Amino acid sequence: MKAQLFIAALLFTVLPAAAQPSPSEIIANNDKNGDKALDKAEWAASPAPIPFPEEADTNKDGKIDQAELEAMFANGPPN
Repeated sequence: MKAQLFIAALLFTVLPAAAQPSPSEIIANNDKNGDKALDKAEWAASPAPIPFPEEADTNKDGKIDQAELEAMFANGPPN
């Protein structure tokens, strides 16, 4: 899983800033049930380059909300 988060972080740093959607855009574009978070099915249906990042789901509710997605982006590659 750490490797997947590293790949996601690497993609976020390699892509030009204009090509990087913000966490709020990612939620808005992929939240099909309107709960302001992405569950595993929504994540799988999105163009995300990695499988559902379990480690980013810090409250363990099975969804990635905007705050968790922002934290994932901010943390960069895991140590």
